[in-house]
Amino acid sequence: MEAVKEILEREGVTSSEDLEINDPFTYDGGELHYDLAIEKVYEDTLSVEQFYKKRMDRMSAPEVRFDISDYDNWVPIEYTNHDTVPQIYDRDESGLDDLDEFLETWNKNLKSQFPAEEVVEEGQ
Repeated sequence: MEAVKEILEREGVTSSEDLEINDPFTYDGGELHYDLAIEKVYEDTLSVEQFYKKRMDRMSAPEVRFDISDYDNWVPIEYTNHDTVPQIYDRDESGLDDLDEFLETWNKNLKSQFPAEEVVEEGQ
């Protein structure tokens, strides 16, 4: 997820130790895209989520949680998507192997929807 790593680098994050648990970075997707949230949710788990609100509930479209114990090699361990019928939830602590193609496409989309140089101002 190079797009997310680029955003985090612009925020001054270069390792998992630079992130605080439950202290998200959020970015407005405007009218065309779902908002983006990047949040360390456990000691070695990072959530990357695009989301919207529906009847006051937060809907993931999608959310992928990564094991970031090796910060250079993020391993997807959980996938949620409320924007599909039926809704999808999948989890595997050893890694979700079937997400490679999806993550590649999502990474390209995030690079165009949330360019690091535009969503994070210099000096923040």
